[in-house]
Amino acid sequence: MDKKIKAIILCGGKGLRLRPRTLDVPKPLIQIKGKPMLEYLINQLEMSSISEYIIAAGYKSEKISDYFLQTKFKKKVTIVDSGDVSIMLRIKDCLKEIKNGEDLMVLYGDTLADININNIHDSFYKNKKKSLVALCKFKSPFGIMDIDQNNMVNNYQEKPVLDKWINIGYFMFSGSLFRNIPDFNKFEDFLSYLIEINELVAYTHNGIHYTVNTEKELQDLTENIEIFN
Repeated sequence: MDKKIKAIILCGGKGLRLRPRTLDVPKPLIQIKGKPMLEYLINQLEMSSISEYIIAAGYKSEKISDYFLQTKFKKKVTIVDSGDVSIMLRIKDCLKEIKNGEDLMVLYGDTLADININNIHDSFYKNKKKSLVALCKFKSPFGIMDIDQNNMVNNYQEKPVLDKWINIGYFMFSGSLFRNIPDFNKFEDFLSYLIEINELVAYTHNGIHYTVNTEKELQDLTENIEIFN
């Protein structure tokens, strides 16, 4: 592939639901069996066509800087500290590192999926839309029951996979997309805009993914982290 792609990894949130773990470190640096969560993600990206990692830092960014001083990867790492701002403003701040002709991948620093990064890139260029989002079928965390008109339960499924798709935090954007768009402060408003102008295509993933916001989600990922070694 002759297109140059840089990855923006969102690592600036406070991780409030994982306190007290995140009192000392940002969430992407929480250790899982001897390595930070962020390291598993970057190791996945190391095998892709991405040329550089731009770390969108904020909360405890000095810890992020210390980590990259001590840990070396094949590709260049640039840290952009935007402070306490929204995801959209973090992305905007990182755009100064994106040159004309370069495209960008945006990833959550607290999410891992058994997904092929190069396949995402190939799908993005094949579809010729200005943006792409990776989606996975939603697995309900609850048992679901159906009832009839008499309030009798007639069906029960324990934590079923539903016919709905959820965002799993792997995005592709054309660098040209950001030259002439309205000014957004919220990432969700930006995504809604892309849908309105018919420029957001889906990459459907049928494997697994973990997003870590709670102790239970962290435990689930820890128990299955060998998938990402």
